[in-house]
Amino acid sequence: MELAVLKWIQSFSSPFLDVFFQLITMLAEQWTVILVLAAAYWLYDKKAGEQLAFTLLISGLCNNILKGIFRFERPIGQEGIRTLRAHTATGYSFPSGHSQNASTLYFSMARRKGGWLRYALASAVCLLVGLSRLYLGVHYPKDAAVGLVLGAAFAFLCPVIWNRVDHEKCVGITAAICLILTLLLGQRDLYKVFGLLLGFGAGIAFERRYVNFSTQVSGGKKALRFLLGLVLLGGVQYFLKMLFPHYLWCDAAKYALLAFFAFGVYPFAFHKAGF
Repeated sequence: MELAVLKWIQSFSSPFLDVFFQLITMLAEQWTVILVLAAAYWLYDKKAGEQLAFTLLISGLCNNILKGIFRFERPIGQEGIRTLRAHTATGYSFPSGHSQNASTLYFSMARRKGGWLRYALASAVCLLVGLSRLYLGVHYPKDAAVGLVLGAAFAFLCPVIWNRVDHEKCVGITAAICLILTLLLGQRDLYKVFGLLLGFGAGIAFERRYVNFSTQVSGGKKALRFLLGLVLLGGVQYFLKMLFPHYLWCDAAKYALLAFFAFGVYPFAFHKAGF
């Protein structure tokens, strides 16, 4: 039944839609999330950025736990299914990480300001991302549907937890749970999430104790802070990729260092530099 749905969706394929849906699916990929997080944390509202990062990490943790439990295969390679942008399809199929990422990110943004128009726009973007995963032939309908629902749920639940529980304890408990599940399930993406949680927790603790930067700076300083930060973050990511071999615990260490740089080291640098 689900294969029939995918084939029906792909029956409308065209060069224009191929490009369109590949662009749409990028709205939930790594660098889009990094751009939004960097803007929120470095420029807009430090506390909002921390909350958004925690929400995305918890959502990603849940997504990879479910993938490790259910271990459903993707439709890639099924007869009559064409696959585009296959390199974005890592791990198992259920639930869709892109769909859940989109729902978590865009509903978190809509929730921040409220208003029916923002929620309508968030819903439209999320539905398009979910549809893009079907059109590209990398997920089944149930994968996208469950990912969208879970993402929206975390967008509303995680801020409540973040605002009511001590932040360092919250991250510590979550990281401990993540470590246990990572060892049990052995998912590569869970090692990455575990590393990100450690780096995020260490980064915000370091920033609060030794930096305490402000987002109340001029527009020119914000632009410099943002552009230089993205260049440095990309450089650090490339350096760590070259430095660490492709082993599970090396992935955890690499992502921990990357998150620590983004939330702790770079804020220390631009604060000391006066921008």
